[in-house]
Amino acid sequence: MSRQLPLRARAMLAGALVTLALAVAACGSSTPPLEDPVEILQAGAASLGELETVHLRGAVDGEVALDAGGIGGGAPFPLDGTTLEGDIDVAGEALQAELLAPALLNLRLNLVVVDGWSYLKVPLLTGERWIRQPAGDGADGSGGGPGDDPGALLDGMADFLARPELEPEKLPDTRCAGTDCYTVRFTVPAAEVRAALGSLGTSIPGLADAVGDVTVTAGIRKDDLRLATLGLDIPAGGAEPLAIRLELTKYDEPVAIEAPPADEVDDAPAGLPGGLPGG
Repeated sequence: MSRQLPLRARAMLAGALVTLALAVAACGSSTPPLEDPVEILQAGAASLGELETVHLRGAVDGEVALDAGGIGGGAPFPLDGTTLEGDIDVAGEALQAELLAPALLNLRLNLVVVDGWSYLKVPLLTGERWIRQPAGDGADGSGGGPGDDPGALLDGMADFLARPELEPEKLPDTRCAGTDCYTVRFTVPAAEVRAALGSLGTSIPGLADAVGDVTVTAGIRKDDLRLATLGLDIPAGGAEPLAIRLELTKYDEPVAIEAPPADEVDDAPAGLPGGLPGG
């Protein structure tokens, strides 16, 4: 003779079965994988315009050949071990970043933009003092750089990735920034890179001539289609191409960006572009 389960036990079992059914239905209705590399890249680009805050981590290795003497035959200029780390607060119009370049006389550069002011410290030039000037002030007084709008860096990346003329190819999915990612790759012709360099390319001897076609690889998270990594391989005249790797994490997490202590800050000398002594 069979025994029936108590009413309470039957109710718990029924609840468990309903929960299981909902879980199975949710798994079965998940978004199908994307296959179109253009759609994947466009989604990653669009995600940048939705960010409130983001943490950036970058690394640079390789060489660039610069014609320091202006006589041709540029010498290799190593950038191995260069790193960049920082945070961007789009809504708060603030950022903080640190650049370390061990191969360049152990160069260190710190930048803070907050409350309408830009603070720069480069120990090789400023010692341990911060140089302060209104955010956005450039050599011509027009601003327009990250100090004027910290979100401009993300906007520039989005515009770069969203251009309709790009012809990305889809690579095998991989792990990036600790999660599963779509991976797409495309090439930017050298002529376009030189045009983008503009006056910078002509002001640094040999830079524009050394740059070749750039290979760009983007990793886009499969779970939320946000850009997770961006890699650039740039032939620049050295024995090895410049390898630039950027990782975006901590999307929309709270971040505290504060001005340096007032007793460590000097106002930028009048008439010196960029606020650096001798600039």
